[in-house]
Amino acid sequence: MSLRTPAVLTALALALALGAAAPARAAAAACSDASGVCLSDDKAKWEPDTSLSTKQLKAKRKGPACKVAFEIDGGRGSVFVNGRYAGTAPDANLSLLPGKHDIQVRDGQKILAEGVLTVPKAGSLQVTVRHG
Repeated sequence: MSLRTPAVLTALALALALGAAAPARAAAAACSDASGVCLSDDKAKWEPDTSLSTKQLKAKRKGPACKVAFEIDGGRGSVFVNGRYAGTAPDANLSLLPGKHDIQVRDGQKILAEGVLTVPKAGSLQVTVRHG
């Protein structure tokens, strides 16, 4: 074993560590919205700090469902849709009908995101929430 071997191994370990951290940094850089919520589809809309009225919550939603995946940048969180627990992100892959939905994402008692998500017809949508 030469003197260069430990240096090469150290460099390799550093490169692997930086490479593993790159997706997290890229997601954080990609989600620069002031509300802390970023959407992958331009047809979707996020309205922070708003909620739907009782009448709006009861409205019939029509059309093909959209697959919505939630990702918490830097952690995990509980996802609530229209006031009901829907799953834990990043494992919360939901099928939501098009239209407006009340969304709340929490980490314990801390609310990470709260607002109204307008879901497009069909397709898929990635929702990224910054973790504080």
